[in-house]
Amino acid sequence: MTQQFWDRGYVIVEGLIDQSLVDFVSTGMDMSKAKGLIKDRGARYIKKAEDEYSPVLGELVLKQCQERIEEAVGRELLRAYAYWRVYYEGADLVPHTDRKASEIAVSIAIGSDPEGQVWPIMVEDFEGDEVTAELHPGDGIVYLGREVSHWRDELTSRSHKQLMLFYVLKDGEFREYAFDRREGDPVAGDTV
Repeated sequence: MTQQFWDRGYVIVEGLIDQSLVDFVSTGMDMSKAKGLIKDRGARYIKKAEDEYSPVLGELVLKQCQERIEEAVGRELLRAYAYWRVYYEGADLVPHTDRKASEIAVSIAIGSDPEGQVWPIMVEDFEGDEVTAELHPGDGIVYLGREVSHWRDELTSRSHKQLMLFYVLKDGEFREYAFDRREGDPVAGDTV
């Protein structure tokens, strides 16, 4: 897994989070939506989507998944931030790369309406191949966010929920982006 990540720029981790956590995250997203915390922020590379930066539950999953992501990439990481998004029918995600605090990116499928629909994420790997990743709830794709272009074609189902986790390499050039340059861990109150 580690070698593929560095050779191709991505790796898929099936069952990154289990079904009970998927359900918990989905409920948390519904609660955030009901409170008006998930909303359209007008991202330039996406349409028909609403999201929330650094939801507490997302930050907890970021912390919980860190060890598995470190195993996948074979390096020590620092947590940067979490983000969750609800896409609606007609949404698409144009090809793009991410900012510095998104050095190691993880996109986890949470669910769709109707249930069971898969909405692939595509990446262009280091070999120039376009890879289609069909993630089921709980599966994640880990990729080098600043280097690997990623996108989604138009969503044809009613909605799709996604949780994104972002890390930086502990010994890397973007380590100052730990906690996305916030004062410390937003869920534990400690500092880097």
